[in-house]
Parts: sequence; C-alpha cells; structure tokens
Amino acid sequence: MNGSIIIPEKFKLAGKTITIIVDDDYCTDNGFVGEADFTEKVITVCGRFKGKVVSKAEREQTYYHELVHMILDSMGKHKLKYDEGFVEDFAQRLYEYEKTKQ
Repeated sequence: MNGSIIIPEKFKLAGKTITIIVDDDYCTDNGFVGEADFTEKVITVCGRFKGKVVSKAEREQTYYHELVHMILDSMGKHKLKYDEGFVEDFAQRLYEYEKTKQ
C-alpha cells in the first residue's frame, strides 16, 4: 500500500451502510474537523477548517478516529464509543498500521 490511504465514499458495518462526506461549512460551524453521526450513519470530515486547508494526513487521521467511533457503535460498545482518549489511541494505532504495512 506504500503509505497511501484512500478514504472511501461508503462502507458497511454490521450490515449498515456508513457514508463519508466532506462538509467544510458544517465542520467550521461546529468547531471540529470530523464527526461520526451514529443516527444518520455518516462520517463527516473537512477539507478546509476555518479557512485553512486540512492536510491529507490530518484528514486520514480524522477519518480513522471517526471510523473507530462507528465500529464501537456497531459493536454496541456505547461507553467506549464516547471515550475520546481510547478512541484516539486506537485510531492512531490503526492509522499507523495502515500507513506502514507492506
């Protein structure tokens, strides 16, 4: 994979379709670079945040962070899905795995 990560448009978890969207205005208005909406089954990431370009690496890391939230939600791990420290630590390791696998 040579360190290249492609953020998909859609995927499934536990039979439910998760859609990934880029919505810079929504992110800026709400003060974050990504969000997992468990009800709508949507991951939102930003390409720009408060007028500045979000780097490819930051978009990828944000995607993996929100992906971990969605995975935990699909597993019914509701306490863990809101544990930002756990989610971030897990997402960083998953991201490192994806970037370094050969």
